[in-house]
Amino acid sequence: MSLEPLAAYLNDHLTASVPAIRMMDALAERAEHPEVGAILRRVAGEVREDQQLLRDVLDRLRAGERRLAQAAAVVGEKVHKGRLALAARNHPALAMLEGLESIALGLQGKLGLFRVLEELAPHDPRLAGLPFTARAARTEAQHSAIEEQRRAAAREAFEGVAPGARP
Repeated sequence: MSLEPLAAYLNDHLTASVPAIRMMDALAERAEHPEVGAILRRVAGEVREDQQLLRDVLDRLRAGERRLAQAAAVVGEKVHKGRLALAARNHPALAMLEGLESIALGLQGKLGLFRVLEELAPHDPRLAGLPFTARAARTEAQHSAIEEQRRAAAREAFEGVAPGARP
């Protein structure tokens, strides 16, 4: 198996995690409910741990991080963050919902990454002994916690909206 595609795949996930953490930090600061802020800060800390695991895997593969791609991702994140900030002025609950939805989608991608690495590990000694199964389980728990908050944010954002009702 060529290492290049695996290194590229890992770098893609590492790159995506940079703006995801920044978004979680920003949403935690704006959260009206302390529980939401606490969950976002916890998940962001755990994603930082996952970043380190990906860096360790890249080291084992003798591949480096793509810093330029990470910088580009940060620029894209700033645009998205700006859009959410504007939305937050007009409808904070909707902005929180959209932010949590973005995070939930990213966590599904991270879960997919860890499941792929779980499958590859028995066939590649450089991946042996790494906690991919535990990280997949933790990611499922993260997604569950974020999804619960996302649904609460949706109820808050759309409070009083009934099917067929006009605003």
